[in-house]
Amino acid sequence: MRSRADGGALAMTTTEATRRDGALAALARALETSGARARLSGTIESEHEFPLDSTSTATLAVALMQQTNGGASARWRAYCDALPAAVDSLMMWSDEELEVLQGSALRQRAVFRRDLCKREYDALFPALARADPETFGDVEAYSFDVFRWAYATVMARAFVLPDLQCMALLPGLDIYNSARDAEKCVVERDEGACEVDDSSSFDESEARVTLRVGVGGVQAGSQLFHDYADHASGGALLEFGFVYHGERERGSGVDALDVCLKPALARLDARSRAFLVDEDVFHKFNVRKSLTFEISNVGGVYKPALKGIECIKPEMWRAARALALRPDEPLPSSLDARLDDDGERRARDILIRVLRDERERYSATTIDEDIDLLRRASDGGPSRRREAMALDVRLGEKLLLDDVVASLLAHPPS
Repeated sequence: MRSRADGGALAMTTTEATRRDGALAALARALETSGARARLSGTIESEHEFPLDSTSTATLAVALMQQTNGGASARWRAYCDALPAAVDSLMMWSDEELEVLQGSALRQRAVFRRDLCKREYDALFPALARADPETFGDVEAYSFDVFRWAYATVMARAFVLPDLQCMALLPGLDIYNSARDAEKCVVERDEGACEVDDSSSFDESEARVTLRVGVGGVQAGSQLFHDYADHASGGALLEFGFVYHGERERGSGVDALDVCLKPALARLDARSRAFLVDEDVFHKFNVRKSLTFEISNVGGVYKPALKGIECIKPEMWRAARALALRPDEPLPSSLDARLDDDGERRARDILIRVLRDERERYSATTIDEDIDLLRRASDGGPSRRREAMALDVRLGEKLLLDDVVASLLAHPPS
């Protein structure tokens, strides 16, 4: 991905951050000299649908800081100057702001990411400053607050390019905002740009990548969109700092939350837990060992919200059925199909208890109170923007839990 005008890099990539002769050469040399990159956290949050590559995120965050402080000659200075100074993703929120989320798991994930960001910063600084004090020695320019802004900015804006084995900030695409009904940005590698075989590494600098984003014939001056964010408000708030206000009222599904079944595992008797281990049940039936699953009413673009049991994904049913198995009964051939009535009832009861316990975490206010609080916050202007987003997410999660539990109770195994 090189410019035809000057041959320089178009995208700010993690690969560019390893090149000792490129626009990020100072960073590449400092990372190598200090050994700081090896102390970063790698890929984490693997129990979630989208794991976080913190090493790449932190690397691009420092690259962003370097370019911001690199003066007029910095290759991506104009791009950096155009970036918003404030980011609303949850890792930027204060403890007081996060409290509005009540029992949402997003609150814990935000605190975890904040702590992770501090660990990554401590792994990089002052090591980079010692390696290159001229570039990275300005304590104020390379403070933790600036790093946290850069880390959050990368999380909200970077693309993962699997074929090129890198993460990239792509100036130009940032003029597009997200819309659930817009076209997705398709990243396509030009297979003819360079020859690669299984024994050689791919040279990202020789690649040509086509970014296709449908604009739908918009008129000049219109806002451009592509579909890049989580279609649930909670995920969009965690990563990008916005929610889908009003979509729930229009019948669209915008609510989702992660639910962990480990409490149900802990409640099993010792013999049942040993049976699951001895028979290697989770591996045998492809059950995620984290036992963390998403329930979601997101039905798709231009489709109504999912309802009740529809919000429970097959892998969660599979896990509940695994936990419902009894040591004195033969293993079924599959957990994708219903168990017998007794087994299916146990699986259903496991889900009901876990979901009810999850719902209890939000018991400080009623749904009617949340609706009123959300209305007040939404009318409160920019100063209450984060409060309104948190209330929107917590209300949606409570409604989703109530809907799923009610559906499970209304449809017992027959």
